Amino acid sequence: MSTTGAPPRPAPPPHGQSDPGYRYDVDRVDPRAPGRMGEGTPQNRRRRRPWVRWVVFALSFLALAGGALALYIFVILPLGFGTSLVAFTAALVPVAIVLAAVWWLDRYTPQPRISLVYAFIWGAVGSVALTFVIGGPFTTWIMPSEPSEITASFLGAVVQAPVIEEAMKCAGMIGLLIWGRRYIAGPIDGVVYAALIAGGFAFTENIIYFGSSFHQAQAAGEVAGFWQTFFLRGVLSPFAHVSFTGLCGLGLGIAAERRSPMLYFGLGIGGLSLGMILHALWNGSTFFLPVDPENPLGGFLRYYVSVQVPIFVILVAIVLFLRLRERRILRRQLADYGRAGWFAPSEVDMLVAMGKRRRAEKWAGRHGAVARMGMRDLIRASIELGMERHSVLHGKASAKTRRRERELLERITADRRLLGSLTAPVVRS
Repeated sequence: MSTTGAPPRPAPPPHGQSDPGYRYDVDRVDPRAPGRMGEGTPQNRRRRRPWVRWVVFALSFLALAGGALALYIFVILPLGFGTSLVAFTAALVPVAIVLAAVWWLDRYTPQPRISLVYAFIWGAVGSVALTFVIGGPFTTWIMPSEPSEITASFLGAVVQAPVIEEAMKCAGMIGLLIWGRRYIAGPIDGVVYAALIAGGFAFTENIIYFGSSFHQAQAAGEVAGFWQTFFLRGVLSPFAHVSFTGLCGLGLGIAAERRSPMLYFGLGIGGLSLGMILHALWNGSTFFLPVDPENPLGGFLRYYVSVQVPIFVILVAIVLFLRLRERRILRRQLADYGRAGWFAPSEVDMLVAMGKRRRAEKWAGRHGAVARMGMRDLIRASIELGMERHSVLHGKASAKTRRRERELLERITADRRLLGSLTAPVVRS
């Protein structure tokens, strides 16, 4: 993208040929792999009803608002205002760490904000409310007729909590897939939404745990128990729930990228099951680890360093690999469009580098807020175009994927025209 203004509009090249100078306002060939991206003939457009999606989102948010009100009345309010305020403030620390990590992971191929907000609210409200509703009957079903106290605690922590909590969190990702495959189109997308749902769940759960611990500390006249709970849940394990649910998100993301119904079932169930196992391993540590009365945290810390830290490091390594993989995919696919005339080589370099994207938005911002918005939309549409092409090349092409490609290319062209009209000088020197 030139920073000295848009060049004069050139004459279009002959139909079926791309412009060798990579100019943008020209008639280009649709870039596609022969036999893989579908036919180039025009497709009949189906009538689209965008309002349906917004109605579904509105109803979902209303349902979540009702769930939030019920949680506040029956769970948070009994703790008392002061205790709830302390618990809420303490719970902000781990959730801020999770949100910062999600922001870093999502900023390379950003997702729609409305869906990100939905994912967090589902985790904080929907999954928690359903856990309370379904968890009780499930616990009754798995309990023996006359369980001892230790048996009841073990089944509740190691069986009921992992199964119900992970299933309810993953239900939010299933909802995103039902509303539109574009929300979860690859592994990183699945991990991002899973992390937000898990972070929201942990946020509400931490408020409950911190509130209960602070209430007990007040009754005992000491705060050591509260700070111990805060250290274990807020400092040592802010990513515990993220690690569990992220495995299901990773599986669903891989299946979405490959566009395979069988993979949706296999990898989704596999990731969910593995997350349940890790969750049970985490909760079960309190039952199997030896406790030293003089140093009650010693055994847990040894277990944490020897078991949980390696698991977390492996998951982080997987996420970093996927982030680098996204960069390679984006460069390769946008370079294909560049060879067809849609992008200049310098534009491909700009689109795959975060620093160059920021400089491009800053340059556009010198010409006003509308130009900056146009540049940001051009970058996002180009990113979505590259990732969509990668997904199509690994799956079955359809008329819908061809329409989506055409829509993105038209959107990119419209953004270019907008930027050209706002940045080109009125009187040429």
